[in-house]
Amino acid sequence: MNFLLSTMHVLPTFDLRELFDFNEHMDFILLQQNHFKMILPEIFLATSVLAITLHSSFLATSRHFGFPLLMQSFIKLCFLVLILTFVLVQKNSIVFMLTYQNTFIFDVLTLNAKQIILASTFLCLAISENSLLKQQINNFEYLILILCAVLGLMFLVSSYDMISLYLAIEMQSLCLYVLAASKKNSSFSTEAGLKYFILGSFSSALLLFGISILYGCTGTTNFDNLYLFFSELELETFALTEITEKALFCVSAAFFFKIAAAPFHMWVPDVYEGSPTSSTIFFAVIPKIALFSVFLRFFQTIFSVFEETFLIGLMVVSIFSVLVGSFAALKQKKIKEVIGLQFYQSCWLFVACIFIKFFGRDSSSFFLFTYLHDNKSLPLVSHYFIKHFYE
Repeated sequence: MNFLLSTMHVLPTFDLRELFDFNEHMDFILLQQNHFKMILPEIFLATSVLAITLHSSFLATSRHFGFPLLMQSFIKLCFLVLILTFVLVQKNSIVFMLTYQNTFIFDVLTLNAKQIILASTFLCLAISENSLLKQQINNFEYLILILCAVLGLMFLVSSYDMISLYLAIEMQSLCLYVLAASKKNSSFSTEAGLKYFILGSFSSALLLFGISILYGCTGTTNFDNLYLFFSELELETFALTEITEKALFCVSAAFFFKIAAAPFHMWVPDVYEGSPTSSTIFFAVIPKIALFSVFLRFFQTIFSVFEETFLIGLMVVSIFSVLVGSFAALKQKKIKEVIGLQFYQSCWLFVACIFIKFFGRDSSSFFLFTYLHDNKSLPLVSHYFIKHFYE
């Protein structure tokens, strides 16, 4: 015992304050809280989708409840989820933040885009509620797919890296493919979903190809790092300038396909005509909001270095899309094909990207919101005619 007591005095003593810095630990906790707070709307929406899926799967297959039809009640539940998600987005006090190794960004553009996406989704569900019930689309998975698409679009407008951008686009695209083919008793809907899937996969492959070339030339996929890399580089003497421009062209072409800008527009009339009316109204408006927001961010970062090349190309695509949409719509006899061709007019939203160079980001966001607000009348009028004369 005496020997043990004597050895205890020899053992070194440690000060816990030297081994563990509580101030740094508290800073780390606060940092993680801010990260969690920034993606809290997405976490809530994902949790709600999971809870609705489990609850609806139990009810729809329950003999005790008589295998109920859940469509009408679940539309109201989706309204509640969208409203609560909108409140979480609006109450976020973070003004600007880059998080998760600069993978996601939260700023004014992200905030405005998320609010417009949620409000537009709420409006689209409200005007297509009767259409869903009349077409007897009684699958609760339909509403879950819409919420999953909104979740992907919210991640898309927050993306600040090519990898997260691609994954978010694929998340919302897979939901849109199924929404196009959701009317099981219609061969036209199945054909629309198949065409949308095949051509959408091609555009996704083109996007991934451009991202791969861009990463091979620069060694990074982050928007900020790409902007710093190109802004501090003399493009005239850079050996890979031509290859880099081709990679950015592939990325732009993939986005033009997703937005349905001419000449990447041939899939639109068939897909819009064959899809259910509610699906047509949804993916004719909502995904364009997120994609144009991403284009605005591109022109803030990467494309700003190559503005002389891409501004001219953007104006050409915009004018060509408007001309094709205007004159081709005159020959159409089906109302939903007219909707698809008329939404080529949304390519005037590319002008919002050009406004960044002259008037700044705030004016571009205002132009985006104003144009989309004005064009909400087209789905409303089209839905009225389809409801009373075509279905």
